[in-house]
Amino acid sequence: MIIDEPQVRCPFCRGLMPGWMSRYPCKTCTLCERPLFLLPSISSRDHRSVLSAIDVVKIIMLPVMAGATISFAMGRLDVDSYAHIVAGALLTWGIIDVWDGTAGLRTGIDKVRKRIRRGAVARKMSLAKTIFGSASTVLGGLGLLMVR
Repeated sequence: MIIDEPQVRCPFCRGLMPGWMSRYPCKTCTLCERPLFLLPSISSRDHRSVLSAIDVVKIIMLPVMAGATISFAMGRLDVDSYAHIVAGALLTWGIIDVWDGTAGLRTGIDKVRKRIRRGAVARKMSLAKTIFGSASTVLGGLGLLMVR
């Protein structure tokens, strides 16, 4: 079954994309090369929502980290388990930042919060995301290797 959603707007760069025309609910934006999800809308049966996969993963990771921190503070989670969760979160956020940064370097489009930047400023921000994302990935990977 091919999903046909005409004139979809990317939630990341706000650019118009050609119709979805894919059998899969995942695809990259044709302009900014960010991964996107096409999901059924909560409010309408006939309409679908386009979500940025980068934002979805970052939002999912927040309650995971909050829950782990609260569990650790309450004494329900031991130090090794908490270290595993923190290292995994660093690794995940690092990979997301590297993906976002390299896509920004290629396309010259970057978004921080709700502000979209283009051109040289976007490439500088993307370079910073790539560098710090790489550092986070290395730190998370080393953390996973060091914990029992």
